Amino acid sequence: MKRVLLSCLLLALLVPTAHAATFIVNVGGAKNAFSPQTVTIDVGDTVTFVNKGGDHNVNADNGSFRCARGCDGDGMGGNGSPSTSNWVASITFSKAGKVGYFCETHGMPGAGMYGTVIVQGQTPPPPPQPVPGGSFLIYLSFAAMLALAAAVSLRRRRN
Repeated sequence: MKRVLLSCLLLALLVPTAHAATFIVNVGGAKNAFSPQTVTIDVGDTVTFVNKGGDHNVNADNGSFRCARGCDGDGMGGNGSPSTSNWVASITFSKAGKVGYFCETHGMPGAGMYGTVIVQGQTPPPPPQPVPGGSFLIYLSFAAMLALAAAVSLRRRRN
């Protein structure tokens, strides 16, 4: 029984885990620019924009985000309008592709104060839909594994 449980634990530890990274892009400061202007990340990574001074925001060319003191529509009262406050805004990218962005005060798509996030990798598939009674099936499968392990252990003891 101990061997079976130890084997299950070792298998769980061997399953690869995803490690998302965070990249910093400085906004404004001494120049009306994003630094770095282009950042290359992997699907699932986060870009954190940090206002270093000036009246700025970060607005996606495709309208997917607009951030400054939080992001429009973030559910927490965020406001993506340009701001002179020392704001920080983070965006996690879940799809591969190229996302352009700009400051509404000092730029426009591809001109003035603008930047690009290149997201590498494959867009993960959508999560599976829950199966009615799915939790019950998981518990039933786990119980069956434990019963099998106990039966094997008892059989070895009798021999």
